[in-house]
Amino acid sequence: MGVTLIAKIDSDCGAEDGRDELIALARMIAYARHVAQDVKLEVATNCLDLALEAVTQQVGESLTRELGELSSPVPQVSVRRH
Repeated sequence: MGVTLIAKIDSDCGAEDGRDELIALARMIAYARHVAQDVKLEVATNCLDLALEAVTQQVGESLTRELGELSSPVPQVSVRRH
């Protein structure tokens, strides 16, 4: 599964669903990396490190996008006591 496919999953689902899918994928990759490291598969560990980095970067971009959407265009109003 490539990074472009992950981006497609994020855009097809709701933002929260896409983020949840990416987090679940990151957990699976982290588990596979741990197993590969335990059985001393260096090449597989390195590949899984790269995959995990790509997924966590995508999750970060998703969260940044969501936070940007949450910011209100309404200016803050100062409330003063009289």
